[in-house]
Amino acid sequence: MNDNFKKIIDEIQILRQRLHREPELSYKEFKTTRMIRKTLEEWSIPFYPFQNLDTGGYAEIGSGKTLLYRSDIDALPIIENPDHDFCSISDGVMHACGHDYHTAIGLGLLRYFQFFPEKLNGKLRVIFQPAEEATPTGAAEVIKENIWNDAIAILGIHVNSEDTPGQFSLSKMAANGSNTTVEIHLKGPGGHTSRPDQSVDLILITCEYVSLMHSFIKNKIDPRDTVSFTFGKIAGGHVKNAIPQSMELGGTLRTHSNDVLDQARRLILKFSQNFATLHDMQINVAFPTSCPVAINDSKLVSKFIDYFSKQKDQQLIILPKPSMGADDFSFYLDRVPGLYVRVGGAGKGAAHTGDFIINEALIGPAIKHLTGFIEYFFRAE
Repeated sequence: MNDNFKKIIDEIQILRQRLHREPELSYKEFKTTRMIRKTLEEWSIPFYPFQNLDTGGYAEIGSGKTLLYRSDIDALPIIENPDHDFCSISDGVMHACGHDYHTAIGLGLLRYFQFFPEKLNGKLRVIFQPAEEATPTGAAEVIKENIWNDAIAILGIHVNSEDTPGQFSLSKMAANGSNTTVEIHLKGPGGHTSRPDQSVDLILITCEYVSLMHSFIKNKIDPRDTVSFTFGKIAGGHVKNAIPQSMELGGTLRTHSNDVLDQARRLILKFSQNFATLHDMQINVAFPTSCPVAINDSKLVSKFIDYFSKQKDQQLIILPKPSMGADDFSFYLDRVPGLYVRVGGAGKGAAHTGDFIINEALIGPAIKHLTGFIEYFFRAE
């Protein structure tokens, strides 16, 4: 390993540990932003704060055509397992989705091309994005920033606890699912439980509504398309002998196609209208937030596959199915073509739990192959 490259990896590992120890929630990443700024200033790389956000920002190195890399910097309201070697000291907050790695690797890319400027035949701009975990998302605000006019593509990663450290994988088309929040309010006259015939038995009707809705959507959408419509919240009723006047449902709608997403939303509205008429009640449906599907650009996919075909130390895994999880990286794809890949970390515990942990051994191969691909990308341009 080149001495300078080893120095970079050692630096990034230390930074990753600092990021992990001091996680911050979405839109509150003030210390994280200061740490990023201070680190870049020590390296004599300018940091530019966002104009429309209080946290996050970007930095760039090189000149010419611009490739962007997204680092999401926020953490989750989760208590970390105290047995971990590097544990959060922020009460009730944890990097339980690997954003500490995403951020550290973004810094590593800038540091690498500072050491090896001759390898960069263009400009790399690293976005340190807040609030990937929030709704509304940070990406929805970052797309308003004046950083897109010279951009020709964007690259994003997500660490994957299941694969070996540094193992890259990708989906050829949809990289992630959509995530649309669904809020449904069912309303009836209410009444005494001894006289359901004189009212709308709202709890029973709500159960029927959920069951029939799933069957309706399943039968109306092409079975070759993937749709997940799942409720995680149900609320209503407070008294055992009173039929409630309202019930509330909350859930998420996920697909691998933005067209299928639009179709599913129309079907939910149509079914709800007809169901309400049939049962002489009111049903109000809202979709408060929606994160679209992240679709990998076919040309960038081909370039990434071609790059790895020339590597002797690793083979790229082509995933047979995309993830159903969502990532607001998808918002950027309305501005520029993008590529979203996964990097293995041989971790333990499920993401978004206090047991989640990733092996630091991924940092070296991640930076090696991301910088290698960036070099290859600009040469191909």
